[in-house]
Amino acid sequence: MAIAVVGALAWGAAVGVQESTLRATIADLVPTGRRATAYGVFARNMGVAALAGGAPTGALYDVSVPVPVIVVAGIQAAALVLLWTTRAARSDAQMSPSG
Repeated sequence: MAIAVVGALAWGAAVGVQESTLRATIADLVPTGRRATAYGVFARNMGVAALAGGAPTGALYDVSVPVPVIVVAGIQAAALVLLWTTRAARSDAQMSPSG
């Protein structure tokens, strides 16, 4: 029971940081008169993404509990590789002399 509470608290903290950071980014990027629309589009996209991720995850839980854990870990590993390659490419582009 305690591990479930700790997990829920960690998940809640991560979602809170993500939501506040992304909302602050929207405020920085979007002009004041368009922010309400931007927040609405953001909320819609987050909801669609949650559904798109939650439905297959739920279906995978029906197969076996380790299956979604393995799939999610694989997706996270792929995202990490993508992050590394993107950062490396961006770093290389910034370091190359512009002509």
